Amino acid sequence: MAHRLLLDTASLAYRAFFALPATITDSDGRPVNAVRGYLDMVAQLYRDHRPDELLHCLDDDWRPAPRVAAYAGYKAERPPDPADLPWQFELLDEVLDAFGAVRVLAVGWEADDVIGTLAEQAGPGDRVDIVTGDRDLLQLVRDGAGGGGSVRVLFTVKGVKELARFDEAGVEARYGVPAAHYADFAILRGDPSDGLPGVPGVGEKTARQLVAVHGGIADVVAAADRQTPKLRERLLAAAGYLAAMRDVVPVRRDLPLVRREGTFDADRLAALATRHALETPVARLREALGA
Repeated sequence: MAHRLLLDTASLAYRAFFALPATITDSDGRPVNAVRGYLDMVAQLYRDHRPDELLHCLDDDWRPAPRVAAYAGYKAERPPDPADLPWQFELLDEVLDAFGAVRVLAVGWEADDVIGTLAEQAGPGDRVDIVTGDRDLLQLVRDGAGGGGSVRVLFTVKGVKELARFDEAGVEARYGVPAAHYADFAILRGDPSDGLPGVPGVGEKTARQLVAVHGGIADVVAAADRQTPKLRERLLAAAGYLAAMRDVVPVRRDLPLVRREGTFDADRLAALATRHALETPVARLREALGA
């Protein structure tokens, strides 16, 4: 039995970038706010949860080709990263490597799919906690009653000091649908942040009712004739969109993973900390890890 803590690295780094001022800079005048914030979050999480293993889950491609092929609008309108952010991901990877941290990615896929695959690997008695600000990952939540490990989502509210904890009961209480059908609910409702409009005229309440009564998307479409004339028309008109979403919204759970594990190097870590004004967060994380 093991406790794994899976960090949605991009989600947490973005949160740190926008939470801390860009006036936090290194000796070259470059902002390091995302890196500082992320390291402090990792230290807090490690102190609070003491996992057997902590994994940093990375995006290899935030618009995977299979999802774009299924629906060209997937994340198509998302603005580019702020100019001061991309290089901080490179610096963060250097610092994590010097800490000996484990980073995991899936070639051509998003961190969501890395997390989905790792969560699927949990065996009987294992516990997986996913730290993210992405509600898409609620579809992975399970209590482990079927023999596999349990999976919770720890959703960021105020950084990682305040986390909303979602087990199966928590997902159902908040959204009115079982976690296993959260993806179906999200397909119907839509997600503007990912460029997914949902079914026109179907909001959260109607999506919840359709999933609660019928279950998955295929069953919802099959039951279109049992709805009001207006809702029937909307569901049938959106049948192509709904079919495409079954290749877009569900998180992959069976991908080959690339595991990158650094080696703890105190001298390299100290040099990076000094050059990039990271002494305090590096010291906090070393203390938390006992390194």
